[in-house]
Amino acid sequence: MQPALFLPGWGAPAALYEAGLPHAWRALEPPSFAASGGSLETYRRWLGVELRSRGRSPLGGHSMGAALAILAAAESPELVERLVLVAPAGMPLSKPISASILDFLRQVTRGIYPREAAARALAAVARAPRAAFALAEEVRTLDLRRECLRIQAAGIPVLVVGCSTDTLVTRRHAQPLADALGAEYRELTMAGGHMWMLHAHELFARVLS
Repeated sequence: MQPALFLPGWGAPAALYEAGLPHAWRALEPPSFAASGGSLETYRRWLGVELRSRGRSPLGGHSMGAALAILAAAESPELVERLVLVAPAGMPLSKPISASILDFLRQVTRGIYPREAAARALAAVARAPRAAFALAEEVRTLDLRRECLRIQAAGIPVLVVGCSTDTLVTRRHAQPLADALGAEYRELTMAGGHMWMLHAHELFARVLS
């Protein structure tokens, strides 16, 4: 049986999610900003190669990773058993990148975002800042409704998970995406915002399962 695959959000290392992943799930390490040149298309091609090499699998993702999962399922629905999309990008976002950076720094200061993972993320941005911010801007402006309709037509089961305190991917963004996918939409009422899974490992595991 193929392991289920989980795709990290923008700039996040795979290790950031591992504490909350069920035994049957594995987080993939995406290409670096430097290797991608800041192009989402590079990540889409990378994921396509990964899926074709592994065979049909459940696929999950957080934020940008969820958008990649949508792109992969729309392109090759025969390779995706089901989708679990946590705070998915895929509709145009209104929160400025500068505000998201401030949130990240607050999370590090409060110990929500592990310092080792934060250091890795910051180092990746420092190595290729133009690529990192070009990718962030591309993700912010995505509109994947057409891809969502392909997934719905293919009959792939989808769960979209939002969080009431998420100020980046709000219900106003996540619900229309879920509707376009014909997905179940579940909104968690809890602290943590866009990164709630970092301090709610057991709940994260239940959501994926």
